[in-house]
Amino acid sequence: MILHGSSVREWTYVSDWKEVVGMVPDKEAQKRNAGHTIGSEVDEGKKTILIYSRDLNFSFSFSAVFQDRFNVITTTNPGMLESFVAHYSADLVIVDADPSESMIEQIGNLKGLNKDLPIFALYVYSQRERELDRSIRGQVDSVFYKPFEINVISKRIEELLPSYRGRASLMP
Repeated sequence: MILHGSSVREWTYVSDWKEVVGMVPDKEAQKRNAGHTIGSEVDEGKKTILIYSRDLNFSFSFSAVFQDRFNVITTTNPGMLESFVAHYSADLVIVDADPSESMIEQIGNLKGLNKDLPIFALYVYSQRERELDRSIRGQVDSVFYKPFEINVISKRIEELLPSYRGRASLMP
């Protein structure tokens, strides 16, 4: 993994591609990244999971669970979701965000790019956000309330991504 240190203000971690790609690189980082083609390092035999979370530690930990079986892309930049879905053919998107109108809009935009794209939402349920919860549930394939059991998410992935079946499972 290559880390560009303080040369970036936002980051995207692509686990199977082994690089942290700066979204706002300085001149030196642009020179280091020139000519790098991320897509050429994708394992074509694996499905791709895109994970969005503003929480850096969660992103790394959550992606580590799946990176041996999937190409895993994580980002802390919500604006990158549409770009990754459009350019890297994600097979599943997992959104870790507080329920909001902008989250619903973002999910709608992703579905506009690929109406069959499975999307999971992860968040803490609040009785005050009951209407937002209902709207989100109407647009995604699954909602998991925090704290959640990783085995429950793994089982749902098995149901949605057929090539996941038969591989090493997290299920007991």
